[in-house]
This record gives sequence, C-alpha cells and structure tokens, in this order.
Amino acid sequence: MKECPYCYTRVATTDVTCPNCGRQIEQWQTGFYARQPLTTRSRTAVWAIALLAFLVILAGFAKACHWV
Repeated sequence: MKECPYCYTRVATTDVTCPNCGRQIEQWQTGFYARQPLTTRSRTAVWAIALLAFLVILAGFAKACHWV
C-alpha cells in the first residue's frame, strides 16, 4: 500500500489514480510523501532520550538553586 500525496488516502501500489480524489499519482511522488510510522524500538529510544534530557536539565536546575 502507498499513500496519495494529495489527500493522504491509502491506495494500492498498482493504482495510477487515487480512488478518493481522482488525481493522478506519479511513481516518484509516493516515496517522498509517504509517511512511515516509527517502530516500537525507535519510539522507545526517543522517549528514553527525552527522559534523560529532562533529568539532566532538572539536575542542572537543582545544582544552580543549591538544592544538591
């Protein structure tokens, strides 16, 4: 499956026109506009890095306020 670059409707890879909006889909357009969801592993890594950055900022704030 691929995505229409105009209305973002899922279309079959063999379709030349979008069944929803009727516009012609060129082969080169789908690779640039297609959105791929993040894998679970990548999503977990992003959250882990965000949490680590938050803790570093919080530790810097605590040190600046002489809490530590």
